[in-house]
Amino acid sequence: MNNRADYESTLQALGLCVSARVPFLLWGDPGEGKTAVIESARASGWHVETLIVSHHEPTDFAGLPVIGPDGSVLLSPPAWARRLANCGQRAIAFFDEWTTAAPAVQAAALRPLTHYEVGDLKLPDTVSFGAAANPTDVATAGWELAPPTANRFCHLDWEMPLEVFAECLVTGSWPQMPVYDSPLAYAAELASTRVLAAGYLRARWGQLKAIPADVAGRGRAFPTPRTWDYATQLIALGRAVGARPAAVTLVAAGTIGAATAHEFMVWADAQDLPDPEFLLADPDGADLSGMRADRTYVVLQAILAAFLRKPTAQRWADAIRVCAHAAEHGNLDAAVPVVRALVRDGTRPIDAQTPAEIKVFAAPLALAGLLPKSGA
Repeated sequence: MNNRADYESTLQALGLCVSARVPFLLWGDPGEGKTAVIESARASGWHVETLIVSHHEPTDFAGLPVIGPDGSVLLSPPAWARRLANCGQRAIAFFDEWTTAAPAVQAAALRPLTHYEVGDLKLPDTVSFGAAANPTDVATAGWELAPPTANRFCHLDWEMPLEVFAECLVTGSWPQMPVYDSPLAYAAELASTRVLAAGYLRARWGQLKAIPADVAGRGRAFPTPRTWDYATQLIALGRAVGARPAAVTLVAAGTIGAATAHEFMVWADAQDLPDPEFLLADPDGADLSGMRADRTYVVLQAILAAFLRKPTAQRWADAIRVCAHAAEHGNLDAAVPVVRALVRDGTRPIDAQTPAEIKVFAAPLALAGLLPKSGA
């Protein structure tokens, strides 16, 4: 980050994390405005609780054991958590100086980050979590992050460019972190992004979980099922709100790692896929011949997602027919996972009639104990 465009992209990426409630970790040198930019959310009506984590004990995050009147032990939440629960507005719990806290304190703070529980208090879904840290080479008595801790964050590098600092120093007006309400387009974007992620991981299954071998790498972003979930949420929200492409790239890299994010984004952009609604509207006209297996898998996963958005009996049967056409054109392996999902209890509509085309899947469905009765 060395110019205003990079700075504003990082600011927008940070706002995406806060808005999507994905925990973030800002990495930057001391005195570059990390805390100030988080606290700027107060101007947008957010309540912000800033804690210097190294000044706290594990019980400040796990709860202080207290014996109740009946002899039971309660985990009493600290004041900061009670303020978050009772503020009645969107809020950010910001854990500053994260890497200077002892590992025991960091470990205790993980449950609030991912489960929104502080002692016996359950925080509302209006609370977002984030942290900031200095790199270990400049931090005071800093600790390297353990992989389970690093894997709970979207990692963003922070730097104050000279042109931003010079202008704001004179004008006294500093850029504020943008925050977003969930737009109407978000649900569809999330479904589409998850379909693409599923297709990519089927083709590159080794990228589902890839923990770096080096200590420094294990303390930053790397792909796991958790961070893939984070990445799909953030990419979808970024696209739904019209965020800068650079900001979307930053949140992808900050969750699953730069190399994996680059490969996934290039792969996803190269997919020229038919609209699943068109295929469901005319399943007999679906032409999936000559399509690569990985692209077919993504198309059929999109069919599944489209059906789930509007799960009628007719759309269920049409989804089966599209899958059957794919199987008949040599992509049985790509179609089987989708058909299995469609015929499971809870997915198939009660009044759905099984189309005759499902017979092409008789063997794999019978093997999985999922073969539906004909005409039922």
